[in-house]
Amino acid sequence: MYSAKSNRNRHYLANTLKASALSLLLLTAACTSDSGTAKESGNDAKPSGETTESAAKVYDTALEQAKALESYTIASKTNLTAEQAAAEGAEAAEPVETAIDIAGDVIAKPETQYGLKIDTLSQGQQSSTELYAVGDQLHVKNGSGAWSTQNLGESEEALAIATDMLDPAPLLEDLNGYKDSLKVSEDDKAYTLTLEASGAEAGKLIESALGTQMGDASQTSGLLKSGSEGTVSYSLVIDKATHQLNSSSVKVDTTLDVNKQSVHVTANSDYAYSKQNAVGEIAVPAEATAAE
Repeated sequence: MYSAKSNRNRHYLANTLKASALSLLLLTAACTSDSGTAKESGNDAKPSGETTESAAKVYDTALEQAKALESYTIASKTNLTAEQAAAEGAEAAEPVETAIDIAGDVIAKPETQYGLKIDTLSQGQQSSTELYAVGDQLHVKNGSGAWSTQNLGESEEALAIATDMLDPAPLLEDLNGYKDSLKVSEDDKAYTLTLEASGAEAGKLIESALGTQMGDASQTSGLLKSGSEGTVSYSLVIDKATHQLNSSSVKVDTTLDVNKQSVHVTANSDYAYSKQNAVGEIAVPAEATAAE
């Protein structure tokens, strides 16, 4: 889907998120079901027959548009809470909470470029990072306000973004095997697709969702506790005129096994997309280039 350059290395953004999200799980562990079904999310979702399009057709058209998407503006908010069960007779530890906000512009094709601001808040500690990847250079503004520039053409830590963490296409692709369980409702401007899965059927979706929310699916897959996959729900708003994904909401409730400790995790992510195929260039701040 992406060029070799775009896929060469995708570490920086992923590592930024992992430093916040996965650390909350380790911190939580250190401080101290139902059978698989997919069901309708929300009582007000109309059956597919009462809408102008079927859920499967709305989904297929949205996925086609998402795969062809060349650029977009994104604003995402992720909130994660991790809580370790108290040992018998012990007082429960305070939950560990992390919030991650990402906002900016992404050019996905033909070569990945982006300008993003990432704000994280964990246990009262706030940090902010800015990333601008244009051409062969990555400009980074760290939490102290200092800029640095990296030559992506020479570095093995190359193009610093896992685009599937932000791109709407992988999110939609995750639901391909669940089209028959999707519910659709509509208003004058948009369709809303919803899905709720629990038990064994939720396992793969939870693994994928947490991988996106925490920045590393390979690590989260090994943390899911067998037999307690939990629940996951999706709500996707599709524009009627353009068939683009305008917004999505993903909610996860599960238990992970972290350092042999059971950790209850809830994670909510909201994504808003705009300016689809209308981002012409990534503007790099003057102070970023002045620091070279």
